[in-house]
Amino acid sequence: MDALTHPDHSSLAADAAAAWTAECVSALLLRHGVSARHQATAIAQICAISVSQARRKLRGAVWLFGEILALCRHHGESLDAVFAHPTVHGGGPVTAPASGSRAGQPATLLADELRLACHIHLGAQCTPQPGPELIAARQGDTWVVASASRLQALVPGEPCYRIDHLQLDPSDDQPRVRIAVLDDDLCAAHTLVDWFQEMGFEAQPFASAQALSQAMQNAAPFDAYVVDLILSGGQTSQGMVERIRQGQPQAPIVLLTGQLRDGTASEATLATMLRTQGVTFFEKPVRPAVLTAAIQSSLDRLQTAP
Repeated sequence: MDALTHPDHSSLAADAAAAWTAECVSALLLRHGVSARHQATAIAQICAISVSQARRKLRGAVWLFGEILALCRHHGESLDAVFAHPTVHGGGPVTAPASGSRAGQPATLLADELRLACHIHLGAQCTPQPGPELIAARQGDTWVVASASRLQALVPGEPCYRIDHLQLDPSDDQPRVRIAVLDDDLCAAHTLVDWFQEMGFEAQPFASAQALSQAMQNAAPFDAYVVDLILSGGQTSQGMVERIRQGQPQAPIVLLTGQLRDGTASEATLATMLRTQGVTFFEKPVRPAVLTAAIQSSLDRLQTAP
């Protein structure tokens, strides 16, 4: 038979899973004010793919787990929250093995380097096939969920089962990324802090370098910093940035200023800081979504660095 006319169950399941994922991603973006018209562009920016690739994914092409994770982190939502209302389904009728239960089996989802707690309803026993479909197998006293190739390497010879239903367990114990916002204009600082908190970060405003220095001495360091280049009295934030770098050589630092054109801010000072301190720079007014994407991208690179 023609495979395009009569696809097998595994291809049907993969197509259904990709379409379902696209629906969940689209709903996530709509919740955060991204209209359907602009969703492909937003996905392309966050996931570092082309706009055409993003459009294909929204139409049902296969998603990579890293892309889904990037979207969730960018918008400050957990995987469980994004995929809470739908469920992962396999294709065609399934028969649960005798060990199955209506409540589902606790399991571990293996995705790249992550190990995510979940519960699964097991479907029919299956023969592992190459491809993106997730299946389950026993590893000692627990169930593990992964691609066929990974399971075959991890537990060779173990019976494998399709997954009728997969539900990620909540991960509320994960600490939120902490961002310090230093700007002598407290109104501007609070505006950014409110945005970051809506995106799922933990942010704190500071009106002076002294206040930020004191906070850094009395508590754990922040994960990222947004710093105005020119502070009160015409003082630059160069000294503050150097202090941050002494203790945190890799932490994302974003410099902001709206005073380059009138000469209040020195291009030479800015160029020196860009060259020697590894900072990122945006001119005011900056779009909060772009600023957030820059910080998240830097944090993602730190997590994946060897």
